[in-house]
Amino acid sequence: MFVEWTKDLETGVTFVDADHKVLINLLNQVESCMAENEESTVLGSVLDALVEYTDYHFMREEKMMELSGYQGVEGHAAIHRALSQQVRNVYTDFQTDPWSVDPVSVRDFLKTWLIEHIMGHDFAYRDACVNNNDASRVAGEVNFVNGKNGGGFSDWEQVRVMLVDDNANFRNLIATILKAVGIRNLQMVSKPGDGLSRLAQRPADVVLCDWVMDEMNGTEFARKVTEMELPSRVVMMTGYSTDVLKERSSDLNIAGYLEKPIKARELLETISKAALALPMAAIGLT
Repeated sequence: MFVEWTKDLETGVTFVDADHKVLINLLNQVESCMAENEESTVLGSVLDALVEYTDYHFMREEKMMELSGYQGVEGHAAIHRALSQQVRNVYTDFQTDPWSVDPVSVRDFLKTWLIEHIMGHDFAYRDACVNNNDASRVAGEVNFVNGKNGGGFSDWEQVRVMLVDDNANFRNLIATILKAVGIRNLQMVSKPGDGLSRLAQRPADVVLCDWVMDEMNGTEFARKVTEMELPSRVVMMTGYSTDVLKERSSDLNIAGYLEKPIKARELLETISKAALALPMAAIGLT
């Protein structure tokens, strides 16, 4: 039941097709989480990322259409607003009562709106936009974290990130978000002990670590990273209150705390702040 990317879905605009691939990846992760009766914090994180990335993609697409002089931009933007609200309603219903959401209905709706929108509405602007390189370049440069305003951290391709989490679906989600903004140096680890061994051989600038794991908890992991005198900045994640986590790790130099369900922009903002706090010589920029 997963959606596969095919050439039939290509619009010919590089950033648009890249965005569509991210959305399809997120859509398939919703499918996977529902099929496996995944815990609410994981599925909630996936749905939040789908909402946020949908809005971001629509914003970039509309900017490109405006700069290209596409006459149907107002009508297309109205369709975007309606679709964004529908996706947001799914997420809101899930937040209110996860058990009230019918997995099959959600799956079918998400597949229908995404595929029909790409092959129906998006193909309509191709003639006006596909060869307008300036419009595509400007729209493609809109930053997911900072939106239209730009600024902030921009060296995503250089920063080295490790994720330590024992949930495979959550690891897939984080990988999708990080790769979407250009992070290429990414280590995915399911066991804390393996993470420490890898860090000793291949340092990371920012380490995202779940708090509750079988082998050792996140506080113990962060303490060992400190004892190893590594330059890595640790960001702790938890499905519980971050206030409790902060209290139990107050003696450690933690770069940030994230509460699950994870919000995509908050995740990236936390990583960027942790990376910016590192000495330039410590980041993978040399």
